[in-house]
Amino acid sequence: MRADPPPLTVIVLTLNEERDLPVCLASVTALPARLVVLDSGSTDRTVAIAREAGATVHTRPFTGYASQRNAALALAETPWTLFLDADERLTPAGAAEIAAIVDAPATAGGPVGHWLPRHNEFFGRRLRGGGWWPDPQLRLLRPERARYDEAREVHEVVLLDGPSGILREPLIHRNYDHWHEFTAKQRDYADRHARDLAARGVRTRPWTPLSMPVREFRRRFVTLGAWRDGALGLALSGAMAWYEGRAYAMSRRSAVGGRQKSGRVGEWASGREKMAARRASERATNPTTDSLSADRRSPTADLSVILVSRNTRDLTLRCLDAVGASLAGAGVTWEALVVDNASEDDTAGTVRATCPQVRIIESGANRGFGAGCNLGLRAAGGRAILFLNPDTEPLGAALPRLLDTLWGDPALALVGPALRYPDGRPQGARRRFPTRLTAFLESTIIQQYWPQNRVLDCYYLADRPDDMPQDVDWLYGACLLGRRSALRAVGGFDEGYFMYSEELDLCARLRAAGWRIAYEPAALVVHHEGASSAQAVPGRHINFNTSKVRFYRRRFGGAFGELLRAFLLGTYVIQLGQEGGKWLLGHRRDLRRQRIGTYLQVLRSGLRERVGGCES
Repeated sequence: MRADPPPLTVIVLTLNEERDLPVCLASVTALPARLVVLDSGSTDRTVAIAREAGATVHTRPFTGYASQRNAALALAETPWTLFLDADERLTPAGAAEIAAIVDAPATAGGPVGHWLPRHNEFFGRRLRGGGWWPDPQLRLLRPERARYDEAREVHEVVLLDGPSGILREPLIHRNYDHWHEFTAKQRDYADRHARDLAARGVRTRPWTPLSMPVREFRRRFVTLGAWRDGALGLALSGAMAWYEGRAYAMSRRSAVGGRQKSGRVGEWASGREKMAARRASERATNPTTDSLSADRRSPTADLSVILVSRNTRDLTLRCLDAVGASLAGAGVTWEALVVDNASEDDTAGTVRATCPQVRIIESGANRGFGAGCNLGLRAAGGRAILFLNPDTEPLGAALPRLLDTLWGDPALALVGPALRYPDGRPQGARRRFPTRLTAFLESTIIQQYWPQNRVLDCYYLADRPDDMPQDVDWLYGACLLGRRSALRAVGGFDEGYFMYSEELDLCARLRAAGWRIAYEPAALVVHHEGASSAQAVPGRHINFNTSKVRFYRRRFGGAFGELLRAFLLGTYVIQLGQEGGKWLLGHRRDLRRQRIGTYLQVLRSGLRERVGGCES
């Protein structure tokens, strides 16, 4: 008999769940847990069944899935909380896995949430595709470190303050026994989804109620593999596509009716005021904002591919070939733009002669990556914008897959692929936003001697597998597919970053504006890495650390930025001493001489931002 208080609270939200609740509660009896049922006014035997099972029952009117779960989290008085729906159940192995986690001593920096894979059963049959397997659910939570985003009424999102883990044993979800149950639930979801779209200010175009069902069907049946479930997978994909179109049609009717009645006042005016405030802030910090955000031209293509080149002629040609191969047969209208930053290897002339359909924009000087991207963005006509390093090569259907992901969710601003080195090794492409401590560890001399630590593991998302689609804070800039409207709303890249950290800054501004950023591992892109920056080693050190100081100064204040700049210069003094000592000992003197020269140039630069934003 356990004498100590249980470490876990199992919470079930209910409304007339007498059919499924007994099996659900029976599946958790082996757990060291309190049972809590938060009921929304059941009129059947749900409450009696819960009390018979030993659960504490609370009643609260239903106000939305996210707000209901937040109210339930406030009821938890244990270190861990497990959410189950009434039509879900644990397996014995799953209960044992969870018991081992909640009984284990707490560790600093350990996961504060765990994802559970989920099997979904439709009409007595367990599905294999369509997004219904493995269907990960973030359900095992530290209640003081988690809350649900109440801005999203459908498919609620957990905001987790810390790392997460992944469990092996799945939940079993008994979705529907009859078609009429499925259609009734999907009608309700469509109604809520429509309200959710309106609340988030998603503008629905006249063609969206027709295009979104097509994309949803393709996503479910093709991309997520519902074809593996035969006729049932086909029927479910078609039904989900129908209700997706219903949601957007309802959202559009509501928006049009609201504008006609109110003359664009109330919530629409409030949205305009918020956007105006964001744009005013951007104008004060980013001189590119006015010209980009004021552009109201209609898109002329599905996709614009923008490459910024600097002495990468051969790689640029290979990249353009790979883009064409990836998009061949995808039914996508696209254009390619090469922004040449004063290359000395005749990149512009060679591309113009070899690929006459590609638009060439010659900047006239080496203005940096962000400024080059903005030149391309101003000229681009695509609804989606792909920023692609010339030393990358999309593999297979990588680009159509990224487009499917972007258009499959109107809340996404950016999506990026899994990157690979030419030999096939994975290349980290996803990150959390850095903390103050990250600044002193990441890519510094300290990381050379202490590469494995919790701060960097958290920053590099080591607690999440890299083979699962997921939302992230920011993505590596070698390959970024963006929504044109979102990019222009925030003013594109900040041209104050000559090279490095510009994608981190862009992602931070998009996230602050309410957009989401996604990682799609099913899309693979080879990245040769550093083709332009490798041409000038001192410049690479100076640009990387100058941009780093700029980002941290803007995020954490001027005093912190100056502290970081002094710290980084101090690390180069230390490295200069190390290399000098090795040179005196006669160890590989040519290498030491080169490094000493590099470090002296870094120190002479002071890691201060360049004036004029150009480099010869």
